[in-house]
Amino acid sequence: MKTKQLLAGIFFITIATSSAELSAKIYTWTDKDGKVHFSDKPVADEKVSTIKPKENNNIANTVTKDSQWQQDYNKAKQSKAEQAQKKAEIKKKNKGYCNQIKRQLATIDQGGRIYVMSPEGERTFQSEAQLHSEKKKLTKAYKKTCR
Repeated sequence: MKTKQLLAGIFFITIATSSAELSAKIYTWTDKDGKVHFSDKPVADEKVSTIKPKENNNIANTVTKDSQWQQDYNKAKQSKAEQAQKKAEIKKKNKGYCNQIKRQLATIDQGGRIYVMSPEGERTFQSEAQLHSEKKKLTKAYKKTCR
């Protein structure tokens, strides 16, 4: 009994798909009054012509490596990656710079005598006013770059 149902199902599916292929033709004819008729079945009395349906050109074409859209997308993606890499390098460079500023500020805050080496190799000790202006300058640079 189950085999009969299975065969009947297969038969029904076969008939349904084959009838869809047969009904794909469209017939047209003009009657005595000049009125145009369309049908899926030809009429024997009239001069009938067959119309082939147009292909749907609205379906998107497959994307290939050579398509302009794909090239633009790849360029934009590469540009974003390069910008991200540059930002990471700048951030890394700034991190080292910020650490250097922090060390210099910590040295000034510790107090004591701080000196600067001249090009001739002589030590020049900085005054309180010079240390204060240096601290101001470093704090400003830290706020600008490191925050």
